[in-house]
Amino acid sequence: MPERFSRRSVEVLENREIATGHFVTTLGDAQMAALSRPGQFFQVRLRNGAGPFLPRPFSMFDWYRDDSGSVAGFKILYKVVGEGTSRLSRLAVGDSVALTGPLGNEFEMPGEGRRVLMVAGGIGVAPFLALARACVESGVHGERMELLYGARTAGHLVALDEFRQLGVGVTAATDDDSGPRRASALALLEERLATFSGDDRPVVYAAGPTAMLEVLSRLCRRLELDAQVSLEARMICGFAVCNSCAVRVISPDSEQGWEYKLVCRDGPVFNACSLYVDR
Repeated sequence: MPERFSRRSVEVLENREIATGHFVTTLGDAQMAALSRPGQFFQVRLRNGAGPFLPRPFSMFDWYRDDSGSVAGFKILYKVVGEGTSRLSRLAVGDSVALTGPLGNEFEMPGEGRRVLMVAGGIGVAPFLALARACVESGVHGERMELLYGARTAGHLVALDEFRQLGVGVTAATDDDSGPRRASALALLEERLATFSGDDRPVVYAAGPTAMLEVLSRLCRRLELDAQVSLEARMICGFAVCNSCAVRVISPDSEQGWEYKLVCRDGPVFNACSLYVDR
């Protein structure tokens, strides 16, 4: 968890649909944005009885800069899946939301010269634009980074141009025949890993459905890959009070071979090889 986080009302600067049912909301708080690191999240709650009482967690998608180039806020990316996100998608410029954050830990940056593979399943792409931007700003050349992105249909592939503008190589696929090719994000990863050898093996970052990340965890353990995953979980508080976001991680010292960790406090970013997956 970060050393500092805030709870406050934050103004909506922009709210736009970037693909079918997918929205980017820009929130104007320079202090929160300055504290945010790739991989962290915010708890967002609609105000004035406008939606569900409990807040929802959203990854920090990107920073927002004003006309002077100064960081003046940040963006969240989400897919409309229920009443809460539906109401969030209808907010207008000038409306406000109740915000807590930034929360959770952050992605560890790749070592010097390492190649970066970002593996995104569906809305799991949300934390990776900020990661790619931070990598570029830290000196990682765009051509050393790749996004392997799978979605249900071509209309659900979002922000491809933003990644390409950073120099990131993008390989996209869909579950149906509407995209560039028919494949899953995991299939794209396995194909790409087969081209690496020796000391040139990449750092892998992944986010997406739980089933996808469980398979990826097994793959990373088998290949002894340096890999980090960003987990999704329903949570009420966001800072280790409610214990509603517990996940199992490997613990050789425990009798059952695993122990519980909290996505909000110990994550959302975990070493992929540490996830406990039922055999």
